[in-house]
Amino acid sequence: KIAESLSLEDIRTADWSENVAPFWPAVIQSALTWKGFTSLLRSGWKTIKGALVMPLMIEGYKKGLIKFTIISCRKPRAA
Repeated sequence: KIAESLSLEDIRTADWSENVAPFWPAVIQSALTWKGFTSLLRSGWKTIKGALVMPLMIEGYKKGLIKFTIISCRKPRAA
């Protein structure tokens, strides 16, 4: 609805949840390495908070509460 209200055209959506699901365990595994841990610390508090939420996002996905959706559209040609 937001894209429609902006007069965007060819609006398409797709559920990419199944494509994203394998990514989460890999991210957590990489964060548990020394390099990942030190990189996380250097990234700052905002990134650390995001990393701490990952297990909850995985749980929400498994329960069907979270979907990862791709939205594509294009701007209309100028008149």
